[in-house]
Amino acid sequence: MDKFSLPKTTIWHHVHKIKLPPEIILRLRTAGGRTSSARKKLALEKAEKEASEIINSNLKYHVSILAMLYWAEGDNKNNFSFVNTNAGMIKLVIHILDKCLGVKRNQLLITVRYFTGMDQNKCLEHWSKVTGVSKNRIRMYYNDGYHRGRTEFGMCRIGVKKSSYLFKLVRSLINGLVNEIILPR
Repeated sequence: MDKFSLPKTTIWHHVHKIKLPPEIILRLRTAGGRTSSARKKLALEKAEKEASEIINSNLKYHVSILAMLYWAEGDNKNNFSFVNTNAGMIKLVIHILDKCLGVKRNQLLITVRYFTGMDQNKCLEHWSKVTGVSKNRIRMYYNDGYHRGRTEFGMCRIGVKKSSYLFKLVRSLINGLVNEIILPR
């Protein structure tokens, strides 16, 4: 794909009907699996190295805040995802992502979950102001579990497009900071 500067889907449309013998399919799948795990390992090593450099830089204070907030409130699966109801905390996370890690507003994926008794437009307006993301780019989900939400504006989830490396970097920051505190040099 990189070699030809073509997207995966374009290549797929040209090759998906090609029939291959079973032994070739098996060989390709086996090789692809090794490549995938090797890529993941390299990305993790790169994230750990970058995290170490960031921790030893003048950004340490800010990324420490991000790491601890993410550790408490973030998703710990595969992609960067941070959920909270506090506007100040959401602003702080977005600010640190931008200033310290280079994540721009157009990369943000904002999702708002609002509940029974909440005004959808009021929630949308609020989180648009807080995040700096236009209203037409914010996804709204109504959680009709017949629960009244305890907050006025619902919950805001910050995701980031193509965030698997960012996720590895933030997890590496968490691990690096914990190790630095628990195991002083």
